[in-house]
Amino acid sequence: MADERPQYYQNTLSPLVINEASLAETLEELRLAVRYGAEAIQANEAPLEKWTIGGMFKFMPGVALAFLRLDYQSSVLGDGDVKSPDYRQLALERIPSGFPDIPLLPSRLAPAGSQSPIPGVSLRVLSAVAKANWRNGSKPSLFQEDIDCLYEAAQLALKNGPLVPHDGRDMGGDEMLYGRAGLLWVLLNIRAHQFDENTQESLDPVYEAIPKLVDVIVDAGRQGSDAFIEKNGAQEAHPLMYAWMEGHYCFGAVHGITGILSIVLAAKPEELEKHLPVIGETITALCKMSLASNGHLPITLPPFSFGQTSELVQLCHGSPGILILLAEALKNKALTEAFWCPEWNQTVYEASQRIWEEGLLSKGGSLCHGITGNAWPWLLLHNTFEYHAEDLKAAKTSYLHRTQASLQSEDVGEKLTPDFFLSKALTFILHSRETRPYNNQECTTADKDYRMPDDPYSLSEGLAGNVCAWAEACATIQARLRKMELSKNGSSWEEDPTFKQAIGCELGFPFVGGNGATGLI
Repeated sequence: MADERPQYYQNTLSPLVINEASLAETLEELRLAVRYGAEAIQANEAPLEKWTIGGMFKFMPGVALAFLRLDYQSSVLGDGDVKSPDYRQLALERIPSGFPDIPLLPSRLAPAGSQSPIPGVSLRVLSAVAKANWRNGSKPSLFQEDIDCLYEAAQLALKNGPLVPHDGRDMGGDEMLYGRAGLLWVLLNIRAHQFDENTQESLDPVYEAIPKLVDVIVDAGRQGSDAFIEKNGAQEAHPLMYAWMEGHYCFGAVHGITGILSIVLAAKPEELEKHLPVIGETITALCKMSLASNGHLPITLPPFSFGQTSELVQLCHGSPGILILLAEALKNKALTEAFWCPEWNQTVYEASQRIWEEGLLSKGGSLCHGITGNAWPWLLLHNTFEYHAEDLKAAKTSYLHRTQASLQSEDVGEKLTPDFFLSKALTFILHSRETRPYNNQECTTADKDYRMPDDPYSLSEGLAGNVCAWAEACATIQARLRKMELSKNGSSWEEDPTFKQAIGCELGFPFVGGNGATGLI
């Protein structure tokens, strides 16, 4: 019975040993899992003829987004022996041709949440790019009504305050799920593509709103901090704070600041420059708060509980959010050279330990509150520490010059190797194949009985999200294997076409990123 399951199962897994043989074997296993998982989604989530009010997080649009991601990543998913499904066709048949007949609400501006035309418009835009073979084909055109909707949404977002009314209560207006950060993520990823001349001209007013959105989101965080201090005092306040519900300031990636700042940091350097001080100071404050909780991330300040027996360890509320934020932040050279401090690395280590110990959630394999969502931040951190090592060294050197401090007491840095993250990520990701509905046995293992998700094939709660995580891991593994091969031969890997193709297939966490704005939300 679901109510008899613990919050999480004791982790008795052994981290995968990282070498060429183990990575090649894992790549083969995950390619099979992607194909079988996609076939199960196709069989159980039939296309709809028209748009519904559902968003991408739990409903049909999320399945379409998953198939679009698989189509984009298809070059790292084929094993040469078995033909992959036509992921593009599976996506396109799930994107109705008409414009969504759904009102645009100031409180529902993001693609993940429901009651908005933005999920439909986002998929219509991405489908146009997919039909043009992504970045390798002709420059597509977009429907003017889609561009007009994005422009209207951006203008509404610029008028919103830190709180917006919805269903008789005031809610935070900036979170990834429903708010301005979610809309910003859409616009940043659309801007990553090239369109025909007329479309580019029509999109210019939409793009002009992006730096303004960055400004108002950061300013809302300052206003949130002021409001928190006025009501609760300055002791626990951070430079930026975002309300989830009125009076409660949230830290998870779905509802809170870690997701908001991860998205903001995907903007262009010139759009971020003036905000780096307050962002850097806030990240340090978040790290200190996490370290004070032994690597956990509180749900809210003031405290809010769902009645659980321990801190939540999941994307929406918990430590995975701060790992995604740090994975993005540590790749930002201007930010790290000015604001990195040892607490950032200490938080990466402590939060990773808590996720490893408490991350096998009985809710199953989902992205929002499951095993793949807990594993994905480690894929992002693997890339940060594998491919940005020189920038991280420069950040430490800058810190020593700024503070005249010593890092002798900061010993976790030696533990934060790329393999530290990749071994944990792949162990969790491989294990997630034992969760439902991919594995429909009544009890998947002798000691772990994962529940069936409420929406078994959806993107945030179900198999579509698992498949996206498996595909992302395939891209990570293929890039790493190629680097291993070239390094062994003494060859350069940075400009190698095979490596660049694989690394280019790493799309980041749906709706949050962690690898910048790659063009797919």
